[in-house]
Amino acid sequence: MPIDALLLAAHAELGVAPPAESPDPRVQRQRALEYDQAVYPHLGIPGPDLPIRDHVVPVDGHPDVPLRLFYPREPGPGTSLPVCLFFFGGAWRQGGPHHPSVAAMCALRAARADVVVAAVSYALAPEHPYPAALEQGYAALEWLVREADSLGVDRNRIAVSGQSSGGNLVAALTHLNRDRARHPVALQILEVPMLDLTLKHFDRAAMPVTDEVWAGIERVVDQYVPDPRDRLLPTVSPLLAADFGGLPPAFVVTAEVDLLRGDGEAYAAALATAGVPVATLRLIGLTHDGGAYERVSATARAGQAAVAHALRGLHD
Repeated sequence: MPIDALLLAAHAELGVAPPAESPDPRVQRQRALEYDQAVYPHLGIPGPDLPIRDHVVPVDGHPDVPLRLFYPREPGPGTSLPVCLFFFGGAWRQGGPHHPSVAAMCALRAARADVVVAAVSYALAPEHPYPAALEQGYAALEWLVREADSLGVDRNRIAVSGQSSGGNLVAALTHLNRDRARHPVALQILEVPMLDLTLKHFDRAAMPVTDEVWAGIERVVDQYVPDPRDRLLPTVSPLLAADFGGLPPAFVVTAEVDLLRGDGEAYAAALATAGVPVATLRLIGLTHDGGAYERVSATARAGQAAVAHALRGLHD
């Protein structure tokens, strides 16, 4: 599949190669951060300067989870805005709101949709494998519902959104929430999500896959879910769930030049079959991470506008 020509040219002009994988998680994360710092300012656009509030939520049996709330404007008495609980991507092992691409995206979405974006700094694998990040996400959701009034958010207008591995956590969270408390989640947004960790829904027609790339994907899964038996659980591989009923309405975004497009599109079909309202968008010519690069890609701009439009629907 051809990649967006302007995006390819911008990458080539930068001359910055994706970081080599390291067996040391700390080195891996530092390399990922440095790559984002080198690339995003040239290919993405900066986020607005918004009010930010940092919180830490206790989690039973797992590390406490930090959250960073991006407000579209300074909250005052009686503020009650829709809120989006956001999970960053990074293969469950790197990333966070300290990355420039994540911080900019959270701020842009808060401003564009007039919602509060609550970014979850979930614990990373391999030090914290499944279910640590998912349980932290559930604790964050419960905290938003419980503390909504003091945070200036509306507990009845909550969205959950995630990219790549974050999209996996969002889909898993909706299953977990349905089976536990049924907190009123109004919308789930899944962007280039990985939803079958048995890897059987990867779309190999989307792009060539070398043995090295495939081995790297398998290592990612091994680090997040060391026990292969757990990979069949709906809270690990939501696409393999037996029941899709009762889940929140969904907006699923995939990229054309991305192995994971098969996961996202199959999940959208499963939701629709179960009667869950769902819309899908395939970003033509974009790679897995291309949706963030609005400075150089009109398709990325259209994708981000579509996500903001979906979030604005929380005001209806």
